[in-house]
Amino acid sequence: MDRKISIVLPVYNGSEYIADSINSILTQTYKNWELIIVDDCSTDKTPEIIKHYKESDPRITICRNEKNLGLPNTLNVGFSLASGDYYTWTSDDNLYLPYALEKMIDVLEKEPEVLMVYTDFSVIDSSGKVFYVKKTFEPKYIVAQNVCGACFLYRSETAKQIGTYDPESFLAEDYDYWIRIYRQGNIRHLSENLYLYRMHPKSLTSTKQELVKEQTYKVMERHFLFLYEAARKNNMIYNFFDGLMDVSTSNYKNTYKALTSMNIGYTFHCKKRQIKNKLLSIKHD
Repeated sequence: MDRKISIVLPVYNGSEYIADSINSILTQTYKNWELIIVDDCSTDKTPEIIKHYKESDPRITICRNEKNLGLPNTLNVGFSLASGDYYTWTSDDNLYLPYALEKMIDVLEKEPEVLMVYTDFSVIDSSGKVFYVKKTFEPKYIVAQNVCGACFLYRSETAKQIGTYDPESFLAEDYDYWIRIYRQGNIRHLSENLYLYRMHPKSLTSTKQELVKEQTYKVMERHFLFLYEAARKNNMIYNFFDGLMDVSTSNYKNTYKALTSMNIGYTFHCKKRQIKNKLLSIKHD
C-alpha cells in the first residue's frame, strides 16, 4: 500500500499544543503522508515551533497566510497544495493515535465504493486526561447531526468533485462538507477509537456554542430537501426534525410551526419528547 495521505493542519496561535499534534502524526504507523501546516497569521511562538519540525522532516510543508482567513478558507489554502490520494485535516490541539491513518486508509483501499471513513474518538482535557470515549453514530444519522466527528479520511477525487469548504458555514463547515460527500455516495463508520479530541477553555466548541447551533441550522436548512428525502427513505423523519429543533435558536417557533404543518404527527412526538426529557431531568436531579 503506497498511496499518499495529505494532512492539512490549520493553526492560529496554537503554540501550547501543536508540538503534540505534530508528534502524533510523526509517530503514525502509516508513513506515506504529507503534512501541510497553514499558519493563519499566528502571533505567538507557533511559527518557531513549526519551522523546527519542517527542518527535521521533508514530508512537512509550511504555508503562512498573508492575512487572517479563518478556518474554512485556511483549509482551502492547505488542500490547494495537497498532492495525496486521500485527504484529512486535524487541529493543533488534537492528536491521532498511532494506528489512525493505517486503519482508515485500509477501509478505503478495500472498499472502493466508500468515499469517506470516520471513527470514534476520546475526549480529553487540557492535560490529556480522558473524559470519555465518543462512539459516533452510523452514517444515516447525518440527517440529524454531524456524525463524523474529528477523525476521518476521504478520497481526493471526491474532494475535487464537490469543491472547497464553505466560508459562510464557519463553525459548521465540516458538517456541510460531510453532507456534500454523503450526497455523492457511501460514507463509512469505523467503530474504533483512533483520535484524541481536546476540550479546553479556548477551544471553539467551548466558546461559541450558540453560534455553532446557528451555523448548523443554516447548513441543515440549505440541505433541507436532500436531508428530508434521506430521512424519509430511512424512516427517520422525526430524527431529522428533532435535529433541526435542537439547533433552532431565534427561529425556534417558526421552525416548529413549519415542521408540524408538514407532519401533524410531529406535534404528538414533541409532546412525548418533552415529557421524556422532563422525567430524565428529574431522575438526574
